[in-house]
Amino acid sequence: MTKVQAKKIITVNLALWIVALLLHPLFRMLPTGSGTPPKIFELLIPIFFIMLAGASTYLLKAAIGTPRDE
Repeated sequence: MTKVQAKKIITVNLALWIVALLLHPLFRMLPTGSGTPPKIFELLIPIFFIMLAGASTYLLKAAIGTPRDE
């Protein structure tokens, strides 16, 4: 793996984790008619976290498994 590829993978991985950090507060700030967040968010937020963690794990697995070019 070249340095350019490694930097791209690290950048995408950090972006995934930033989205994961901001996801919960952003969902809580969405306006609703009753003033409380919809109950479906309590199911969707963990599903999104699992999807983001899976994508991050996949990227890191691909980066580690790629042979290094000398």
